[in-house]
Amino acid sequence: METNKEGFHPINGLTPFKSVHPGEILGEELKARGISQKVFAEKIGIQATHLSALIHGTRSITSAVASKLESGLEGISADTWLRLQQEYTVNVQRSKVNTSRLVSGYGFNRAPEPIPVLAEPEVPYGSQQVSLTIPKADIKILEDLSQRLGWTINH
Repeated sequence: METNKEGFHPINGLTPFKSVHPGEILGEELKARGISQKVFAEKIGIQATHLSALIHGTRSITSAVASKLESGLEGISADTWLRLQQEYTVNVQRSKVNTSRLVSGYGFNRAPEPIPVLAEPEVPYGSQQVSLTIPKADIKILEDLSQRLGWTINH
C-alpha cells in the first residue's frame, strides 16, 4: 500500500465525519483495562488534571506524554500515540479547509442536480432552474458571475 509523505495510508482522501481525539481512545483503553484515571496518572507521573484534559481532548499528546503513555500501557507505542495525535490534527485542519470552501450565507432550496454541460460542453443543456437564497448584499456578485457563465437570473 502506498503512503503519503507524512507516512499515512490515504483512504480515498476522505476526512472522518468526526475527528477522534487520541485522548478519547486513551480513555476507552483505560476503561477496557479497568484502570482509573487517577491511578494511571500517578503511575506515569503526570497530574490527574492533565490526564483528564488529554482524555477530554482539550490537550494534545506531546512526545513526552506519548513516552509516558507507552511506559504505562503495555502494547501501545509512543509512535502510535503521536501518529494518532498527528492524524487528529490533520483531520481537524482538513475539515476546516473543506468547510471554508463553502460559501457562507448561501443555501440551496433543493439539492442541485448534476450539470451535464460542465462535463461535456457539446451536450445541449436544457433549462434547469435552481432556487438560491442569498444575502441581498451579494446579489451583485451573483449577477456578475452569472453573466460570465451565461446563466439567467430571475429575481
